[in-house]
Amino acid sequence: MPVYRHDELPIHDVPRIRTRILVSQELGATETAVWEQWIDEGGYIPLHYHEVEEVLVLLDGRVELTIDDEVSIAVAPATVVVSPQQVHGLKPADSTPIHLMAFFPTATPEIFSPDGTQRKKPWEDTDG
Repeated sequence: MPVYRHDELPIHDVPRIRTRILVSQELGATETAVWEQWIDEGGYIPLHYHEVEEVLVLLDGRVELTIDDEVSIAVAPATVVVSPQQVHGLKPADSTPIHLMAFFPTATPEIFSPDGTQRKKPWEDTDG
């Protein structure tokens, strides 16, 4: 049984977001992925969707959340369930940084732009 200490896992830092992969196929999972993410003022997660459900657990911050065409504010602590193929994105609602966890029922979640083209993973997207 592998045990991964979070403070020993790398944090991938790109211009708009920081991500630490807590669970993935590379870490031995076959059906689950968990990403820990931090988003500072000016950062964001662009509109996108997944073929699988995503559960966002907001740990800190106020989040401006867009799901389909609806924009709302979620205040941590809170949980958001995003259905498969539901277009969504988020950013800080104010100057307070966001800290969240993203859970997927697959070890290899894919990300798609609203037009259906595949996007890079957050830690690969150095262009923003």
